[in-house]
Amino acid sequence: MKTVVLLTCHNRIKKTERCLRSLDDAGLDISYVAVDDGSTDGTGEMLRGFGREKGREMTVIKGNGDLYWAGGMRLAMRRALDRDIKYDYVLLINDDVLFYEGALRRMIEYAGKRGRCCVTGAMNDRDGKGTYGGVRYDRTRVRAYRVGITDSELVCDAANMNAFLIPYPLFNELGAFDSHYRHRMADFDYSFEIGRHGCPIYLTDFYVGRCRLNVPKMRWENNSLPGRIRLRLKESPKGLPAGEWFYYLKKNFGIRQALWNSVTPYIRIAFGK
Repeated sequence: MKTVVLLTCHNRIKKTERCLRSLDDAGLDISYVAVDDGSTDGTGEMLRGFGREKGREMTVIKGNGDLYWAGGMRLAMRRALDRDIKYDYVLLINDDVLFYEGALRRMIEYAGKRGRCCVTGAMNDRDGKGTYGGVRYDRTRVRAYRVGITDSELVCDAANMNAFLIPYPLFNELGAFDSHYRHRMADFDYSFEIGRHGCPIYLTDFYVGRCRLNVPKMRWENNSLPGRIRLRLKESPKGLPAGEWFYYLKKNFGIRQALWNSVTPYIRIAFGK
């Protein structure tokens, strides 16, 4: 199976290299498209050196340092789509994942048993607790609930794309992430687009890698912060920018939910909730 791995990275060379080394499997046909978003720590040189060492095709795209996650991944996806190469699978990854041995092979085998589908890899932390993978939505309330590897139903409405496997024909139909998003929501939006194309998303029933929850104290949901700081954090690219959030809600849940749920964050901030 020919697989292209797509990632974006910025100034965390050790994590990025550790991620790639944990994922790479000598028995698989893998190539890489990586966006080095303005790194100053030698990440680009490391990526090219890794490709030479492993005998892998490694395409490195230089970013301007202001792409954020969705922007970087969009560039990588567009480059993969522009190539005159027919892959079997596309794997989207985050470079802060430490993959467990044989993770990609197991994901491909898991997908092969389920027909036409996408697969999102379940993640855990050092203590073995699940962190990322997939969610199901209560669409009437726009609330997401995490799916666990022991759940009886492993089909997800949306996925965290820390390790996300897509059959190439579907990827070719879908194209890259929606250009409205800079950082957040691009992965969930893409998941809903996959659903609209009639393709299910399955969470793996095993952990594919370790990735701790990224929940910084300086985030808009932290009600111990002053309101003005929460508002600034909300409107930042890594927060919940008003335009992107409204667009996401309207596109995937309808205008009524967009009107209400785009206002509720401001109500929470105003009342310290």
